[in-house]
Amino acid sequence: MTTDTLSKAESFVAQLPQTSARHSKQVDLPLLERDNSAATAEVNLDEKPTNLGVLGLVELILKRRDTLDRLIRDPELQPILLPRFLAISLIGFVFFGVAMSLVLTSSHVWPQLESITHKLRGTTNTLVTFQSSPGMAAHWWDGSALKLTAAYAFGLIAATGVCLPSLYFYGLLAGVRMSLLDVAVQALKSKATSAVALVGILPIYAAVGMGIVIFEAPEPIRIGAFWLGLILPFIAGLWGTFSLYHSFANLCDTLPLERRWDRTCFLRRLVAAWAACYTAVSPVMIYTLWERLAR
Repeated sequence: MTTDTLSKAESFVAQLPQTSARHSKQVDLPLLERDNSAATAEVNLDEKPTNLGVLGLVELILKRRDTLDRLIRDPELQPILLPRFLAISLIGFVFFGVAMSLVLTSSHVWPQLESITHKLRGTTNTLVTFQSSPGMAAHWWDGSALKLTAAYAFGLIAATGVCLPSLYFYGLLAGVRMSLLDVAVQALKSKATSAVALVGILPIYAAVGMGIVIFEAPEPIRIGAFWLGLILPFIAGLWGTFSLYHSFANLCDTLPLERRWDRTCFLRRLVAAWAACYTAVSPVMIYTLWERLAR
């Protein structure tokens, strides 16, 4: 029974049509065309923006931060970008000074500054007191508003210059190959980012300040709003600190692979330490300039 079944199976297999392996390999398959959309997108991302003016850089800060981080590492573009980042920073801080002066004069108050030396000697209790002002135009005519604006604009930039060598040293300590020009561009890029963020916050603060004046808020709320305005550049500076932190982390791609991870973590800690140092230096720089100019 079993032998007969096997014989029938063999005869059935012998009757099947034979298809050669060579013929099966030659069967034509439909060809798929390559989709070049992804490659085109990558090429477009790598292309250098044609508008590197002040407005073009502001747009990059707002929309294409990764592209901006690649551009500032180009040695040919660094001398061009450096003064433009400085211009963005100064314009943003000047806007802040004008807006803060408007809020103070509209509230009919103006800060009175005491010398830091007097505070250290114990001859005065507070460094800043908000005193009543006779009118809105008085502090514009006597130059007080201009002095406030100049103190913030130049104080924040000067504090960056004071802390710049330490940032350069921190980069070298982490093993990152960078020149002093690289560090200057990175620092001013973060400062321009802070200025752009500050300009974005200003309309909200101005609206709150005008509301406090119009609805005659209680004195503690008014004083708190004034102090909030004075520290507003440091709140906006958090965006600049994050930008600097991210940019320096990207610089670690120049390090060897075997120690890149450890050095990246070390560099990030150093940048955070530098940000803390700058946060301590900049208020002193601003206050000293403001107090000297107000004499």
